[in-house]
Amino acid sequence: MRIPLPRVSSRESYAACLEMIKDPETKEAYEAAIDFVENCVLQFERHAQTQDLHLLDSSDFRPEGDSELAITSKDLSEKLYTDRMAHAKSSGRRIYDQIQLAAPNGVCPLCGIRRVTTLDHYLPKASFAALSVAPLNLIPACSDCNKFKLDVAPTIKEEQTLIPYFEDASDVQWLRCDVITEKPATVWFTVVDPPHYPRILINRVRHHFKVFRLGELYAHHANTDMRSIRMVLRGLFENLGPQGVKDYLKDHAQSAYEAEGGRWKSAMYSALAESDWYCRGGFDAQAI
Repeated sequence: MRIPLPRVSSRESYAACLEMIKDPETKEAYEAAIDFVENCVLQFERHAQTQDLHLLDSSDFRPEGDSELAITSKDLSEKLYTDRMAHAKSSGRRIYDQIQLAAPNGVCPLCGIRRVTTLDHYLPKASFAALSVAPLNLIPACSDCNKFKLDVAPTIKEEQTLIPYFEDASDVQWLRCDVITEKPATVWFTVVDPPHYPRILINRVRHHFKVFRLGELYAHHANTDMRSIRMVLRGLFENLGPQGVKDYLKDHAQSAYEAEGGRWKSAMYSALAESDWYCRGGFDAQAI
């Protein structure tokens, strides 16, 4: 899921976090690092746009490498982000909240289902301290996705999860949904290879799918949806037979694709419509 670019710049975000620092020497030390931080953000943005973040050297994003700077990585990742941006009563909290609201309908762009409750550092702040309060490195996310990703930076291109500010993989149906013909009927999701997708992108989608455990998540929601439509399908089957069930499911697949692109709902309804077993009564856990 692609989300709008943050409306606030990295310089504005950094400055907001400094507003309530009362000690002049401490504030001056942070202000002296603004250009260093800005240059790091520009470097990050260039590589994010070309999906080459694995080429970045984390040592270049630590102020300890600049002898003229008095602040440390811990000052940026903990004192600035944790204490002066993420904290509920901090001066930078308004920026934190504004970035959270960038996710359309409050939905986590990493999984496409759960509600946004936090911000995730795309590149971990522990290693890339200069990006700790950079809006482009802060992804609105649900707590589960934030937890699953861990503080791991990509070392090769295939290890880069999708970057919601710069790319969207919902333009085609890259999800495969298989109907499990057991009682009760269930489904399972895997990743397929869209013909026009570059191999590197397919590998990245597979990595994203694995890191955020999307197979389990989508299966849970799909199986819940399947239970909720059982009564409707039963009525259609009694009046119109298997074809009535199939037509209903096809319509829902098309509607889901138009609304959300190639995500789990369109994949699920398409798979159910294509399953003769399901349309002939499998929806009711009684294949006929």
